[in-house]
Amino acid sequence: MKRYEEYKDSGVERLGEIPIGWETIKIKYTDTLIMGQSPESKDVTDFEKGLPFLQGNAEFTETHPIPKNWCEKANKIAVKDDLLLSVRAPVGALNVSNQTYGIGRGLCAIRAKRNKLRFLYYLLSISKEELNKVSTGTTFVAITIPNLSNVVIPKVSFPEQNSIVKFLDHKTERIDRFIANRKKQIDLFKEQKAAIINKAVTKGINPKAKMKDSGIEWIGEVPEHWKVWKVSRLFKKIGSGTTPKAGTPEYYENGTIPWVNTGDLNDGILESCGTFITEKAFADHSTLKIYNKGTLLIAMYGATIAKLSILNFEACTNQACCALSDSKLIKIDFAFNWFLSQKQNIINLSYGGGQPNISQDVVRSIKIPLPQSNEQQGIIDFIKIETSTIDTLITKYQKQIDLMQEYRTALISQAVTGKIDVRDWKPKAKKCQNQD
Repeated sequence: MKRYEEYKDSGVERLGEIPIGWETIKIKYTDTLIMGQSPESKDVTDFEKGLPFLQGNAEFTETHPIPKNWCEKANKIAVKDDLLLSVRAPVGALNVSNQTYGIGRGLCAIRAKRNKLRFLYYLLSISKEELNKVSTGTTFVAITIPNLSNVVIPKVSFPEQNSIVKFLDHKTERIDRFIANRKKQIDLFKEQKAAIINKAVTKGINPKAKMKDSGIEWIGEVPEHWKVWKVSRLFKKIGSGTTPKAGTPEYYENGTIPWVNTGDLNDGILESCGTFITEKAFADHSTLKIYNKGTLLIAMYGATIAKLSILNFEACTNQACCALSDSKLIKIDFAFNWFLSQKQNIINLSYGGGQPNISQDVVRSIKIPLPQSNEQQGIIDFIKIETSTIDTLITKYQKQIDLMQEYRTALISQAVTGKIDVRDWKPKAKKCQNQD
């Protein structure tokens, strides 16, 4: 792509040089910022009464939000075509409002005035690093309205904004289509993998084995020699944790003890977590316990319900994680594969409305049909072999997605900061066959 003829220093490190004719300006002088404010809890309901209410990025989709709650009295409102920016971790997530919403303190509505909506969307989509730099907080980061208001952006004429948007819409549509296709293929691979695991951990790997009714409706028949155990009898240690009071510096600053929450769980081996607590936090909360490497963690609440991880380090957890460890009857890899394959059935045991939950009691009462230790190991080895090719393809396609997302971000950054000149850009005409 060609560049502009002349550039000048913008005076802003992240913007670098900008074309002659462009200026910089604080976002508060170009667009209207409306920081969300949560209504009283009594005014929020999961019934469709009043305005749909958005608390944060948990309701975001690829384009528009999907509300989980409604409110009768909204303190702050976003209207159609407002940008919705997450101002709490993860700071910088974006959606576009497709109707009128009440917005909580996890969001800021940005009403485009001196910028085109799509140009502003692209501009903010590459500003996450800058937004996080000016965010504050200990247990979670958040950006304040003064800090957001003072974010510096390029000042670009409407005609140039239109050219940039036209270019980026065309290019990102093709990139997004490629990414969506790869994601669809990954989902199909995951379905194949899930089917292999489910069959192995519930039916075994001997096709000639005699079968019996497991007594569990959603499991059906299992090999005749398998025994059915409750989780409460399989594991000697079953526990959880708690959350030290947010905003208490002595509980979090310079913490050295890993503290896992359900957002860390990855349906695989957990190598690290995002938060550490202090010795004081651990001493002040008797419900916090250190769980050993090899402990199986299961999410019990909300959007992450039934998500799993096997700890690969010692850690404590929040109250939303159920920790299972110390068993002589079930191998942890077998337990992991079993819970992974039965995720939807476990979710079906949940209770609650918009945020379904299970409890430790529910986890303890789950029944698992189980072979002897040597057969468990055979099933574990079988799963590894049968799913290795699938895992390789998933990794390959995920890498392609990551590379395309990096390219997408770089392309947007180059266009909205003037590193490339797209004013005269036109899409290439599609080739068509001779109709004669």
